[in-house]
Amino acid sequence: MFDYYQILGITKNADQHTIKVAYKKLAFEYHPDRNAGDKNAEEQFKKINEAYQTLSDAAKRKHYDFLLNYSYQTTQVYTRPTPPTRPNTNKTVYNRYGKYDWRNAPRYKTAPVYKIDNNYFRNQVIALVAMLILSSIAIGIAKLNAYFNEQEALRIEQQNNELLAKAQSLYDQKHYRQSLEMVVNLVNEYPIEHRFYQKQDQMLNELNALAISQFEQKAYASAVQKLEVLKDFQRPMRLNTWRLMAECYMQLKEYRRAVHAFDYILIRESSNIDLMLKIAGIYQYNIKDYDKAIDYYNEARHTFKKYQSAVYGDAFEFVIKPNEVPEPYFKMFTVRANLLFDKGEYEEVVKDCNWAIFLRPQRAEMYYLRAQALFKLNNFNRACNDIKRALERGLNRGLININIKCD
Repeated sequence: MFDYYQILGITKNADQHTIKVAYKKLAFEYHPDRNAGDKNAEEQFKKINEAYQTLSDAAKRKHYDFLLNYSYQTTQVYTRPTPPTRPNTNKTVYNRYGKYDWRNAPRYKTAPVYKIDNNYFRNQVIALVAMLILSSIAIGIAKLNAYFNEQEALRIEQQNNELLAKAQSLYDQKHYRQSLEMVVNLVNEYPIEHRFYQKQDQMLNELNALAISQFEQKAYASAVQKLEVLKDFQRPMRLNTWRLMAECYMQLKEYRRAVHAFDYILIRESSNIDLMLKIAGIYQYNIKDYDKAIDYYNEARHTFKKYQSAVYGDAFEFVIKPNEVPEPYFKMFTVRANLLFDKGEYEEVVKDCNWAIFLRPQRAEMYYLRAQALFKLNNFNRACNDIKRALERGLNRGLININIKCD
């Protein structure tokens, strides 16, 4: 007896939704269209259908559970071990009573012989005619059921074809969301129909190509409408789709939606420092949310140091070549230092200035920014030294606004 719960990979207390989801997944995996010529897959597909037909019907499932439990209990019946046999010391019947002489057994009359007469042939004909009538009725009922099943299948196929045609008509009329909703409903209702999956993929690919074309033509508003539809139906949504959506919102100056899209990309590319800096720049220059900008600069700074430590070791600052570090990473330290200076976090400003000066030692502005932070920390000697270094590297003396006397 097959264990239908084990075939569908579910527990015995699974509800109808769980049974349906498991059936759809396995039916799609073992469907003959996907496993052409695979006898094992075909047998498994039949078992899956049989299991679903039984467990999805409450009455059938109750009867099946009773049989399954009874089968389990009968296999668990305790059988008492057979005691060890002992040698039989009793005498046989022949030793007790002697050998029986069958010649003295009583004789019986022979049984009456069944006569073949007219009644015999009449009974045989009646039985044969009854059997033929019953067979004809059974065959007729089977053919009638087959006919009704065939007609129902044709009706469902015609109905689905009409729904597909209607969905395609809506798609051609640029009602993309409604058309995709119809196709997705067909996919969910008939998970073993491969053509519904093909139609869904076809619509999504065409919509994606249309959005890319409109983006290249700078029709950002039209492109983003299609990308929003893709966001709801593309599973999983591709990273290129998120990037395209973010760029469209940037061009439309909808910056919060843009960073929302960039954030989804960052979830899947958690070590992308350039993306962190881009999001931080949007918060800083476009949204004017400086706290959020600092959060992303902090994350970028942490990721930068983590990456360098993984490649060169914990003492990476003694190994890396500053001139080979990309310019955006230098700007990361400079921008973060300026933001933290405005918030009064001068010790962090000094740390970022140290990194910026290490990467680009000829830039005068970072010496001067560090001097300002040191002045706020009452470290006047180091502040004076940084002002001298800044002047040596071309800083305009008129820009100095620190009220400090340096030798």
